[in-house]
Amino acid sequence: MRDRFTRFSLTVYLNLILSVFFILASVVVIFLVQETMRKQALVEAQAKAMILLDRNMATRDYFTKKLKPAVFALSDKYRPADHFDPTWMSSTYANRSIDQYFSERNRAKYYFKTCAINARTQANEADPHERAFIQELNANPALQVRSEIMRIDGQPFFVVLSRGATMLAGCLMCHSTPERAPKGLVALYGPKRSFDRGLGEVISAVSIRIPMTEAYADADHFTWILSGLLIFVLFTMYLAQLFLNRALILKPLQIIQEKAGLIAEDDAHLGEKIELATSREFQDVACAFNTMSENLRHQRDHLEERVQDRTKELTEALAKVRTLKGLLPICASCKKIRDDQGYWTQIESYLYKHSDAEFSHGICPDCAKKLYPELFPPETSTDPKPD
Repeated sequence: MRDRFTRFSLTVYLNLILSVFFILASVVVIFLVQETMRKQALVEAQAKAMILLDRNMATRDYFTKKLKPAVFALSDKYRPADHFDPTWMSSTYANRSIDQYFSERNRAKYYFKTCAINARTQANEADPHERAFIQELNANPALQVRSEIMRIDGQPFFVVLSRGATMLAGCLMCHSTPERAPKGLVALYGPKRSFDRGLGEVISAVSIRIPMTEAYADADHFTWILSGLLIFVLFTMYLAQLFLNRALILKPLQIIQEKAGLIAEDDAHLGEKIELATSREFQDVACAFNTMSENLRHQRDHLEERVQDRTKELTEALAKVRTLKGLLPICASCKKIRDDQGYWTQIESYLYKHSDAEFSHGICPDCAKKLYPELFPPETSTDPKPD
């Protein structure tokens, strides 16, 4: 019962470890895929914003450098000095009109605006974020473009702000004072807005906002699809791992455990072998187990012979002990001993033959005094003399 519980616990542990690994791998895969797809959506938003920005700047350059000079040259003979027509005399008006047409066709609802501080039309007036950027443009001539992710009304947008128009000498006629401006312009826009500009001043910025909600939703949708596919692959690998663990590890261990249990319950199974055609490691274990089983069987089969041999050795040893413990005839004078055959032998020879004792020769103090009296001075009596 204990072996079965141990085997069950090993299976549970392996499955638990694989399950935890599977869950962690799935979470990591989903997170990485989602982050990658959102970054890709941001890259696409940047590309769209730059296309819109470059298109707007190209339109403005064409309007300012080619269309306006050509129309001015053509109409100089017929145009009154105070005449003002924003359709071809104002690049900002032209860009705003083009943006309106673009917005009507644009299903993505991109935000595109040429913004200015104190703009002539309210539609071009910069909001606080755009106003701060225009002010920074005038303070930092090296600044050209800035992009970032912003949340506006709770929705994410990719925002691009770029340097716009700079006040040139030819533009001061319409932007210096109301008196110098064409009367038609003042009549159309009034005498207060977009005047008092300075030469070289950055008067506008291009503001683009790409909505990211739909892009993030598409990225999340693709993330779930790809994550589902990856999770399916991981789950398939998980099942394959379970099958391989059961076939290559748990089953061989179960075979070894069952055979060991049979031998432990009945020694008649000693000598039986197991065959494991799995990995080299389990084949080595099987060979070691089979060798142990054969050796135990051999020892059990020859146990009686070994007992007989040991019994014989003990009997002989006991016989020797009994001989030494028996009644030994010894000479009262020379101390020789008579053996079983009736011969008298020296006591040291008899003990040497019938025991493991060995002898070395010496002389006791009493015999030394008898044999060598000259080596011992006479003892002085210390007893008191009688009166």
